[in-house]
Amino acid sequence: MIKSYFGITKTPFCQENNKLLCHQSEEFEIIKVHSTLGGLCLIMGLPGTGKTILKEALQELSGKRMLVATVSRTLHTYVNTVKILCEAFKIDYCNSSFKCEKKLIEEAHNLKRQGKCLMTIIDDAHLMNMDTLRRLRLMFGDFPRNHNLILLGQPALLNQMNLAVNEDLKCRVTC
Repeated sequence: MIKSYFGITKTPFCQENNKLLCHQSEEFEIIKVHSTLGGLCLIMGLPGTGKTILKEALQELSGKRMLVATVSRTLHTYVNTVKILCEAFKIDYCNSSFKCEKKLIEEAHNLKRQGKCLMTIIDDAHLMNMDTLRRLRLMFGDFPRNHNLILLGQPALLNQMNLAVNEDLKCRVTC
């Protein structure tokens, strides 16, 4: 209806054919390199700055050499976040988050043996409880070094990480 009323051929706000802008392409290439070396990346910006476009481009990397797992529902507790990760890794969830953590770590090592890199993207990370983020960081610390954790969020995330109590998270940021 909107297309016929305004006489346009493309659906407004459709993200199908969006292309990365120059600065996004640079970030994309940096993240691709970091994903093979391991690390913690923060991608921050106000709403509308292109974080979702960058996330979608990163998700397209998933294939033979790369597994990209995305967590988009960040208001959950740690247990629910682990459930979402199990779903992304195609692992059956057990009733214990400890057992699931162990399975996730084993699967990450299996992927490394297969020659795959692993990228985990957490969208809207500024909404995530810092304790949950800390526990995830500890679990990802046991992942092989070819794993990259990418946090997408608004500048409030950096404000939280700048607090002295969260220095252990901030010092792990590689890009």
